[in-house]
Amino acid sequence: MAAIEAIIAERGLTPGARLPSERAMVAMIGTSRGSLREAIGRLSAAGLLSVGPRGTTIAAPLAARWAEGTIAAPLGARIAADPGYGRDVLEVRQGLERQAAFHAARRALPADRDHIRRCFDAMIDSHGSGDAGDEAQADAAFHLAIARASHNAVLHSVMSSMFGLLRSSISDSLEKLYTVPRTFEQLSDQHRRLMETILAGDAEAARDASDAHIQFVETTIRGIDEERARQVRAAALHAPSIPQDRQKSRS
Repeated sequence: MAAIEAIIAERGLTPGARLPSERAMVAMIGTSRGSLREAIGRLSAAGLLSVGPRGTTIAAPLAARWAEGTIAAPLGARIAADPGYGRDVLEVRQGLERQAAFHAARRALPADRDHIRRCFDAMIDSHGSGDAGDEAQADAAFHLAIARASHNAVLHSVMSSMFGLLRSSISDSLEKLYTVPRTFEQLSDQHRRLMETILAGDAEAARDASDAHIQFVETTIRGIDEERARQVRAAALHAPSIPQDRQKSRS
């Protein structure tokens, strides 16, 4: 069981992700297929894995399933329809992530630190790929790696359950933020600062770095939204109006 959990941790697999094939895991762990299946059965009985016809996947913990059903799923459509909800997501992110950063700095194990570093490198490498979705996923994975390193099961479960919602929020944020020159460099510096303070075990500085990052995102997006709204109002003001007599003739 511990070997399977180690594979999940090393690969940063989140709920819904599929485990490697039985053959691959037998080779990785160095055990028999019978012992592997027994371990998978125990983890499945504990609610940590889900075994289906298409393979074994990571099951969301009970707290995550509750949060997905009561928070993330209902909000998904609202956020897509009204950008204002995205700012609400940022407020929630600030509260969750500042605590995750604080506790990760205090509790992260060597494997957690390595995982955070790998996620940071992947996030940097994803920039310039031309796929905003890939960048958003890498960004979200970095923040979830920090949440996992907090070793707070409820905090990690809630953030994991909101992964899709978080990813949508980040994707929307990145789309707007990258319209501002030099934003990538600023975000990279903020993420690097966040990582370094956690790796250094400085809990207070990590919490401050998390707050500074989310506040930067929120302030920049608010400015972009206000400028776009101003441009829409200006365009509407100067748009040619239809003469009253033409309006009457159409009615």
